[in-house]
Amino acid sequence: MIWRFSNVKLFWLAFAFVAFFLGACKKNSAEDSLKSDATGFYCRQCNAKFYTASGVYADHCPQCKSADIRPVIGFVCYQDQQVTLTAQGPKSMPCQKCGAVATGLKMPRESDLKAWGAVRKTAAEVGAK
Repeated sequence: MIWRFSNVKLFWLAFAFVAFFLGACKKNSAEDSLKSDATGFYCRQCNAKFYTASGVYADHCPQCKSADIRPVIGFVCYQDQQVTLTAQGPKSMPCQKCGAVATGLKMPRESDLKAWGAVRKTAAEVGAK
C-alpha cells in the first residue's frame, strides 16, 4: 500500500510540525509565575512581613522568634494585572486595585515584597540552615 498525501494534507502536516516546535520554544507563563528571586514570609504572631533570598526558607520569625510563619503568595487579578500578596492559605482574594476576585497564583518577586512592606532578612536571622 502506497501512502499518498495531497498538497492540503502536506500543508497541514508541515503547519502542525512548525507550530509544535515554535510552541515548544516559547516561554511558559505558568513556569514564569512560579519563579522568584526571593521567598516571602508572614508571621502570624507579631504580623511581621519579611523575605529572604530565593531558596532560603525561614524556621522562625526574626522579630519574635515564633515558628508560626506562613509563606507569602501573590494573587493576580486578570482584569488589571495587579498582584495582591497574602500569607498562604486562601484560594482567592479581592484585588487591592479594583476589588474583583483575583485567582491567578504567582510567586512574588523581591520588588513585590518590598512594595508590600516586607524587610529582607539573612539566613542567620531566620534560623535557616
